[in-house]
Amino acid sequence: MSRLEKPLDHEILYATGDLLLRAEVDLHLRDSAGNWPQQTFRVDNGSDITAMSAALAMQLGLPMPQNGVHLQVNTAVGLVTMMVRSGYLRLKVEGMDQTEYVIPCHFRGDPLLAPVPPATFPRSLLGLSGVVDKLRITTDGTPLSMTAPYGVVIIEKI
Repeated sequence: MSRLEKPLDHEILYATGDLLLRAEVDLHLRDSAGNWPQQTFRVDNGSDITAMSAALAMQLGLPMPQNGVHLQVNTAVGLVTMMVRSGYLRLKVEGMDQTEYVIPCHFRGDPLLAPVPPATFPRSLLGLSGVVDKLRITTDGTPLSMTAPYGVVIIEKI
């Protein structure tokens, strides 16, 4: 069984003093030319489906449906209507064996619009659909070391 442990990323929200924790994983995505560009995805157990910007997908040369539909999408700021192209990602998990997974993905927004600055660029989110039957993702808050003071995210091949 292939297994990966990554320390949880953390920072302090200085305005309130709150500790912010998140889990991110590097994925290699198969592009239209057969290359495997690397992209960081935030592990999001609250997301129904994996999602990434259509503009970023186009920039990376990922295969993506030409047509989309306008959907109301539930986001951190509430319901937002946006263009969604329902497709698939072919991926490998950095640090694990070379198993190739195929998972559903919503490519959000207009792929032809110029990408926005990185600080406001929508995050790529690794959601539940098509993932939970392939990978077990566990968050363990046990402090393990100086490099993982708030615990780890564990990703295991099922």
